[in-house]
Amino acid sequence: MNTKKLAMWAASLLGLALLAWAARPQPQAVETARLARGDFVRELVEDAQTRVRERYTVSAPLAGQLLRPVLKAGDAVAAGDTVALIEPAPATFLDARSQGEQRERVAAMQATLDRALANQTRARAAERQAQADHARSQSLAEQGFVSSTQLENTALAWQQRQQERLMAERERESAEHDLSRLRIGLQPPVNRSSRGARTPWRVTAPVAGRVLKLHRDSEGPVTAGAALLDIGDPGQLEVVTELLTEDAASLPAQARATLAHWGGAGLLQAGLSRVEPGGFTKVSALGVEEQRVKVVFHWAEPPPPGLGDGFKMEIRITMQQVPGVMLAPVSTVFPHGKGHAVFVVDAGRARLQPVALLGRNGQQAWLQTRLPTGTVLVAYPDATLREGDRVKPLTP
Repeated sequence: MNTKKLAMWAASLLGLALLAWAARPQPQAVETARLARGDFVRELVEDAQTRVRERYTVSAPLAGQLLRPVLKAGDAVAAGDTVALIEPAPATFLDARSQGEQRERVAAMQATLDRALANQTRARAAERQAQADHARSQSLAEQGFVSSTQLENTALAWQQRQQERLMAERERESAEHDLSRLRIGLQPPVNRSSRGARTPWRVTAPVAGRVLKLHRDSEGPVTAGAALLDIGDPGQLEVVTELLTEDAASLPAQARATLAHWGGAGLLQAGLSRVEPGGFTKVSALGVEEQRVKVVFHWAEPPPPGLGDGFKMEIRITMQQVPGVMLAPVSTVFPHGKGHAVFVVDAGRARLQPVALLGRNGQQAWLQTRLPTGTVLVAYPDATLREGDRVKPLTP
């Protein structure tokens, strides 16, 4: 009987032990990474393009008819060469109403001219009369019959009549010029098809170089100031990118950059030339307004042949570089309290370890910690993971 009771108690204890073992939490499977020592590099990756350093845009100096250009993009030109021909725009046709108004202006100006001629005739007659009065007074003054005061008055009157005659002549000349100008408006315009009657205006190149772009490659009317073509030296290239203003403000004075995806093998090197002083607003692909500024880089070595103006490439700008620091994958670091922390795998359990995050890039985090190199850290820790939980690394 005692033997049966002992067996039953043993079976009960064994069952309880099996239940306790089954209810025991299983270790959480986690991905791991190791703490390492190396060089921390933080880069900005943006799109960039080449640009001719000195670019000249040739514009139309007058309105008219642009003749078909003979130059093509890539053609070489010397300073002073003719790059475009523009026939000055002829006078436009006047409709019936405008012609009637112009004829009335001509008639009104003709009346003004007639009035000016009459005033001139009267002024000349007054001048001759004043001259005769002065001569008569002068003769009488020599005989003692006229005082010196009266003689001076006749002299002043003669001078005044001379000035009035000169003013009348100037008014007549002004009326004649205005009448001629108004009559020109009634003349029929030159036939556009008769090119022999018009001398084309030569537009010349300001500098020697190559044609980078033709803004107008066919014949047609142009307005004064319209862009015709761009001229520059394709051998004098620089690299331009657009950075956020906060990134541009933190650029080192001697920032270096690496150029990739430019169309050839290998990477190209460039250095910071300048940050342009004016920013601008640009809408990103997500519809967010960003304040950006253009940043210009120069080539560390002469650019390879084949690159031209406006070629696209990828630029990687080194913002920060610190050698020999503790590095961990960014997936192992997470916010904790007012700072950051990592989970360390210690004897099959997760141990919470606070760290100081000094910097990060797209892959690595620069940490300040007393943990030794090679420490196993939990990567992508689950939100339910707590201090002391059992973990099982997926990789040894």
